[in-house]
Amino acid sequence: MTSTHTEIELKFLVPSEARSAVLAEVTRGSATLERISLAAKYLDTADRRLARAGMAWRLRREGRRWVQTLKAAGANPLERFEHEVIRPGATHDLTAHAGTLAGDRLLEIVTRAGAEGVELGVRFATEIRRTARRVRTHGAVIEVAFDEGRLLAGQASLRVRELEFELVSGSPAAMLALAERWRQRFGLLYDPRSKAERGDLLAEGVAHPTVRRAQWPDFVKSATASQAFAAVVDECLAQLCLNAIGLCVGDPSLRVEHVHQMRVGIRRLRSALKCFEGWTAPAPPHLVEDLRALFAGLGACRDIDVLDSGVLADLARAGAPALTLGRAENGPSPAELIMSDSTQRLFLAWIAWRASVAPARAPGQVAPDHEATPRLSHLIARRLGRWHAQFAADWADFEQLDDERLHDLRKRIKRQRYGVEFFAPLLRRKPLERYLGALTAIQDRMGELNDLFAARSMFRALAVTDSKALFALGWIAARIDELRARAKPQLQALVKSKLPTR
Repeated sequence: MTSTHTEIELKFLVPSEARSAVLAEVTRGSATLERISLAAKYLDTADRRLARAGMAWRLRREGRRWVQTLKAAGANPLERFEHEVIRPGATHDLTAHAGTLAGDRLLEIVTRAGAEGVELGVRFATEIRRTARRVRTHGAVIEVAFDEGRLLAGQASLRVRELEFELVSGSPAAMLALAERWRQRFGLLYDPRSKAERGDLLAEGVAHPTVRRAQWPDFVKSATASQAFAAVVDECLAQLCLNAIGLCVGDPSLRVEHVHQMRVGIRRLRSALKCFEGWTAPAPPHLVEDLRALFAGLGACRDIDVLDSGVLADLARAGAPALTLGRAENGPSPAELIMSDSTQRLFLAWIAWRASVAPARAPGQVAPDHEATPRLSHLIARRLGRWHAQFAADWADFEQLDDERLHDLRKRIKRQRYGVEFFAPLLRRKPLERYLGALTAIQDRMGELNDLFAARSMFRALAVTDSKALFALGWIAARIDELRARAKPQLQALVKSKLPTR
């Protein structure tokens, strides 16, 4: 027996203090209650070919039977392709998924030219106790499953305690609404990671969520504007949400970098809305405003981190007198901010909105003729060209730019860089790399200036009561003049660079 379908699901971490209440609520629906032990072995090559391709392949004992399952990314953050085959025992069959897009991709990855004989093995395993029931709500049927157990990789293990909502039938919106009600009631934390992703990291010796940096989106050249936009939004949400869960349950030593990458993810998402403005449906204004508020909240934490690791260290090397800076926490910590009801609600709202826009086409899948939009590349060329032309005026007037206009220039440089990265699948590779090099150089320089402007504001406030801050202000002023002088030729280099659209 085989089964092919698309999973539509959401996963949440269950806080330890909410475990009993969540279990009680799941078991309350006795008519559809199911309790089952699940033992799974996840297969991959030694060099992680399947994991790197975003696929998970497992053999799982479900009660008395063995089920072989192949999973791959779906059209949006809620969806996963799944193909299941009943097996006679704990042995795998590489050809059992042939005929499906993911199954053929599995065969290609493992047996591609020069790789015949690549050995598959068990990368990690799971031991899970699942308690599940089905809930009917607003015309939809949703399976709510509470999983407890552990991930195993060699001698290493990780606890699993998560709640999963999977749409059986009906509207994804109904599932999202149910998940939001449970999230509010039990303080659940949205977790975009699958067990396969967590297990793969554990097999690599990594027990905590890693820092998720920006990646280029993947879409075909024939993609419509909506399909390209969907792929870009998926990438931005992945960076945002993966760093959010890392901030909540990850390695404390990575806190600063998780905060920074969350801010980058938010900035990229907001830039994506500008890059595709007029080509796709706009995001609801309240979602954009709430995202801006989250960015500002994380920014307060980031400014202190930059001051500690950058400007203060430089001042000490320059011989500045010791200063006592006020460190009173006037707001929540970064982790508290992410775990707050407002932020968790915001994540689900963005996921719900993303699910409502056009799906991203799977890499390698050709668009039907009626969907092909050759004009997208021309739209991109005009938009990036218009933004690039503004840099020439900025360079000509650079000496007269005040702090506010420099800040605006920095934001536009970032928008241009993100736009080029978003549109990378449609741009020429070598010119793209050269143009990004020029953008990165001036962006880094403008970032240094921005950090100095933030530090200057702090020391100006301190100078009112401590004259020792005047040394710092003098050093900062000289450093700003130095960096402005270096920034102008870097901006000129960007102006002279050719766009990769030409």
